[in-house]
Amino acid sequence: MIEYIENSGESMETAIIIKNAPNHFNGVNAEYIYLSKKFGIKGKDWRLKQQSLLPKNEKHFDKMEIILADGSEKTIYFDITEFYGKF
Repeated sequence: MIEYIENSGESMETAIIIKNAPNHFNGVNAEYIYLSKKFGIKGKDWRLKQQSLLPKNEKHFDKMEIILADGSEKTIYFDITEFYGKF
């Protein structure tokens, strides 16, 4: 079962950690599930502006830049080290 270690997600140092994803596909899907639980329905309440892979100190992070329905922007970081590259 996929778990989230919730941090603020505002930086790589405080990234939301995704645990127990069996592979890359499930891990990335977990990121979108998290965003939908936090911000609402994708395409209605928020949309993805850009997703970037960022390596740092032998860890891997996804930087998710989203635009909310009111036009404001948020950036959320996920630590994807545990499932990165698992297929």
